[in-house]
Amino acid sequence: MPTISFFLATPGHPVDRVHPLWAQPLPQRRSPEKTTPKRDEITYGDLFSSVHHFCASDGWHRLRTASSTKLGRDVGIEEIGHVYVFLAKHGAFYHPARIQFSIDDQPLSFVINVAASASGKKTLPIEVNALKRLNAERPFGWFPTVYEAQFDDLPLFLADWFEGFHEFHLTQQQDLKEPAITVWDGAAEPSFLSPNQAGAVYRDASMILTASYDLLTGSQIFPWHHAAGDFVVRTQNGKVMTRLITVRGYAPMVVGKSEPRNEAEIVELLLLFLIHLSIRMRLDRFDGVSDVAWVPDRYLASIVGGFFRGLELTTRMAGFPESFPALLRLFLARQPEKQLLFFAQQIAASIYDDGSDEADVIEKHLEIHIRCLKQFVSL
Repeated sequence: MPTISFFLATPGHPVDRVHPLWAQPLPQRRSPEKTTPKRDEITYGDLFSSVHHFCASDGWHRLRTASSTKLGRDVGIEEIGHVYVFLAKHGAFYHPARIQFSIDDQPLSFVINVAASASGKKTLPIEVNALKRLNAERPFGWFPTVYEAQFDDLPLFLADWFEGFHEFHLTQQQDLKEPAITVWDGAAEPSFLSPNQAGAVYRDASMILTASYDLLTGSQIFPWHHAAGDFVVRTQNGKVMTRLITVRGYAPMVVGKSEPRNEAEIVELLLLFLIHLSIRMRLDRFDGVSDVAWVPDRYLASIVGGFFRGLELTTRMAGFPESFPALLRLFLARQPEKQLLFFAQQIAASIYDDGSDEADVIEKHLEIHIRCLKQFVSL
């Protein structure tokens, strides 16, 4: 019969029922903070106990099913051995618990995303459905596979953990004129992406979002944010791979508008999608939690390139002519800069709260951003 152990982020921080944190409420941010528990608050012990029950019930059926899918063969309960559970971080929507064990000396990693907050409980069933749909329609390994979920009691779901992938964020360095991009890989010394690597990340992230855009309905992945660590990267032999670990919504963004009825409406919505993608892709927070950061201009070319790569894929999937991306590029290049700026201002006003840090940063950079966007689209 498998056994199980609980930890905070690393093996050096084990947690059990006598640990001081066991009865403490889960924080709603990334660093734990001791407080007096309130009624109905979810504690560390509640989370670990729920994860244990979810994994062990029905003869560890859920872990055996996920392992069988990964390995391509049936996995017996006697093969699982010891299960290690690490509470990875505390997000606004979920508290991800990383699950590790080995089968035939092959390490396997999964994640159980636990929704303790009201926003998380509301989002979790939407995300489960969105991930299942996107993985079925776009089976390219960009998103975690969902294996099992529960929606009552403490909602959670079991999915892939992208081993070796980490968050990345802009960081300020005194000796550099523009911010650098650091990978949160837990190394003693910070790991930085080269400009070429960073460009590849923004290109691939833009490609994933655009390829997931449904030309016929306007459905798209939203919300997403670099500051939330939604995209993760892995570096290997100088190259980088990018994945999207969460899809909190997949629907048209234009509320109250029916599906596009003709080619003109499809192009109009796609233009708005590109403008918003180009703006949001440039928003981060320094070191993930500090002031709002603006991704340097040099990466806008990568963002535009990723958009057109993704458009080529979603064009084929929708049965559109192969010439559609080239025709769209020509259409975009002919749009007056003032018109693009007007659209950008309308988008920013509708999505970002007036007076917020993000709105202020966007307003400061928007004119130059649109000028550069038109330039790169016209190439």
